[in-house]
Amino acid sequence: MSPALQVERAARAEDLDGFLIALKQKEPLAAGAECWVARRGAAVVAGLATYRFDDLHDAPGLSGVLGHYGARDAEGGATLLRAAAAALKADGAVRVLGPMNGSTWARYRLALPPETPDERNEPPYLSEPVNPPEYLEHFAAAGFGPTVEYESRIQRDLSIVDPKAEAAALKVAAAGIRIEALALDRFEESLAEIHALSLESFGDNPFYRPIARDAFVAMYTPLRPIIDPELVELARDASGALVGFSFAFLDPLGAAAGTPGRVVLKTLVTKPSLRGVGLGSLLMDRTRSLAVAKGHRAVIHALMHLSNASKRMSERTTTRFRRYALFEWMSP
Repeated sequence: MSPALQVERAARAEDLDGFLIALKQKEPLAAGAECWVARRGAAVVAGLATYRFDDLHDAPGLSGVLGHYGARDAEGGATLLRAAAAALKADGAVRVLGPMNGSTWARYRLALPPETPDERNEPPYLSEPVNPPEYLEHFAAAGFGPTVEYESRIQRDLSIVDPKAEAAALKVAAAGIRIEALALDRFEESLAEIHALSLESFGDNPFYRPIARDAFVAMYTPLRPIIDPELVELARDASGALVGFSFAFLDPLGAAAGTPGRVVLKTLVTKPSLRGVGLGSLLMDRTRSLAVAKGHRAVIHALMHLSNASKRMSERTTTRFRRYALFEWMSP
């Protein structure tokens, strides 16, 4: 007979960290994290961290967030999720969301089951949410349901040009906007500009909250060794101000899994006042063109909200790669 299950609130961070390291799911805890674990006897069988925010975009009142979730035991995982969600509600949370590792700038969402052969045959790419499929069952058993959905898409035939790219290039040029590659000798200065434009452009994203510049730079600096600066393009207006960018890289995980040559377009941003000019379409197609010039075989458009303009642009040349969802606790 297995030992009884026990839920421990305000657990030691090292207990949660050690468990997640063993599962190869460790990501640094954000400020304000409260650690939880579920144990059978002395053994940790599930863990998570909770956060409380009153400044998530379009989410009035207090929001409870569950992140850093891992489990080896379905009952332990569902029980822990339910207990933590109930505690956040009891503390005054209007809603409980997860999984989200502290903010939408960190890892969040669960990957949903593949529905097509293409989705089943493509290995994960660097920065993609990855989770055991059974985690979806844990969240469902605890009373969670999808609240926001996303997808990644892939263009395998890179000879297909976005039909709106040529007109977009003319409009962008007429607006006095020039596009240049990232200069690695100005990497940190460019990250500071990218951070400022991202804060302006991401403000309407579901459950968004700002991030400090130092934290943003720390998040992107580890990517520097794999960055091809020609795949990171910066759009500047006549005054030299950054008004858009595309951040793409050659995926190392695909190469390791036997599918080399995948370029990941991780982030595509245009200044809100310039939406409609066609800069996003142009930057997206330029990533395709650069991938062709460099001999790569596919471009992945990463993690787009289903209602985003970037998804509508992507659909002109791509097929779906994977689906994801952020969940909300539906129980009373």
